[in-house]
Amino acid sequence: MAPKRRGIDREEKLENLVKNQSMIMMGMFEEGLSDVAEMLTSAMTAGASAIAEALGGQEAREQVKKEIAPVPPRIRTEIEAAFSDIREEIGSQWPKNPKVFTRYVSSPAFDKGIEIVESYDFKRPRLTEDLNDTMLASYVFLMKSGDKQLIKMFEELGEWQKGLPQPPWTT
Repeated sequence: MAPKRRGIDREEKLENLVKNQSMIMMGMFEEGLSDVAEMLTSAMTAGASAIAEALGGQEAREQVKKEIAPVPPRIRTEIEAAFSDIREEIGSQWPKNPKVFTRYVSSPAFDKGIEIVESYDFKRPRLTEDLNDTMLASYVFLMKSGDKQLIKMFEELGEWQKGLPQPPWTT
């Protein structure tokens, strides 16, 4: 019998949410990610769409565009480099004592953020999970493409955050 995988607890979900949301927002303005998005989009869409259209017509082509294709190693390296600086910046601002974060998120008001994120499905891991750079980049690219659902979720998260206290480590 396989061992049960430990679920992510509330505090981990909130830490992941705060960090992932910050990284995605910062990634929106990261020039390196814009360059990667353009390279990835043109390389993958052109090749995959041509094959899909040849095999299955326009309908297959549209389906290919919706799928998350594997990221080539060179582009993965560039994504990691772009997020490296963002991770470092967020890490430098994060409280050094984990109990500070635990006290900060102790209010039930924080549960609303988890509810918002878990009410959406973007066919990728949620922001309440520990996301790798490729997944974070996929959210940045989805946001940059103008995905209405993702924009709506971020607007809801923004409204939720307005009612939260300022983190004690930022004052």
